[in-house]
Amino acid sequence: MSERIHAEIVRGWSEEDRSRFPVERFHHLGETGSTNDDLLARARAGSACPYDLISADFQTRGRGRRGDRWEATAGRNLLFSLALRLGGDRHLWPRLPHLTAWIVGSSVESVLGPGCRLQAKWPNDLLHEGRKLAGILVEIVLAPEPYAIVGIGLNVNLRAAEMPPDLRPIATSLYELLGCESSRWFLLGQIVRGFLHHFPEKTADFASVLDWIRPRDFLIGQRLSVRSGREWFEGCARGVGDEGELLLETSTGELVKIVSAEEIQRA
Repeated sequence: MSERIHAEIVRGWSEEDRSRFPVERFHHLGETGSTNDDLLARARAGSACPYDLISADFQTRGRGRRGDRWEATAGRNLLFSLALRLGGDRHLWPRLPHLTAWIVGSSVESVLGPGCRLQAKWPNDLLHEGRKLAGILVEIVLAPEPYAIVGIGLNVNLRAAEMPPDLRPIATSLYELLGCESSRWFLLGQIVRGFLHHFPEKTADFASVLDWIRPRDFLIGQRLSVRSGREWFEGCARGVGDEGELLLETSTGELVKIVSAEEIQRA
């Protein structure tokens, strides 16, 4: 099955791109606990290779950035994790979720067509008119080699009727937006090729990523309560900083730069 799907993913690719993502790098599973967990285990065992990718039709332990459960009807959505070998410039690593949002978001917008603009909810969600379309989870392994495991869940062919009632007002899918099914493997090919062409270069040359993120900033202007580490911060979101950090203006006028957050609530 993996070989057949891989052929669909790389259809129309250049020989150079195909050589960087051979069939040996791709593994598709009918069901697994979590593709991120599977790939994290490989990285920790020292057996991961750059651009190793695991996809699944169904995850029993899929999760979001804070450990939130993420499940969907089998075979409807694009659920996968990608291994990226990290360089020595650790200050660039926090930019990876934003690079991922740019690559995934640009791929989705190309399918939705002209005039469609997604929203980027710092630091890890893509939305359409306030409804979640995709989630991103980046986890780092330091030893024996530094790797980022990039997990992506994209609602592709999920029907609204298949969503739990409490999610229908806050989630959507490409099927609901287009009124027809889309190829998961074409989308996966677009996303993987985006990483082949832009990682790691765009983590250093970050301006074009920010130029995409900032006009799509979902949180800007909202009053938020944000937990970062052991501290809570409250204020008004003032955009995304040059390093990809959330800018939060407190009631005293102080501009707080938040690099990572465990919880974000509307104040």
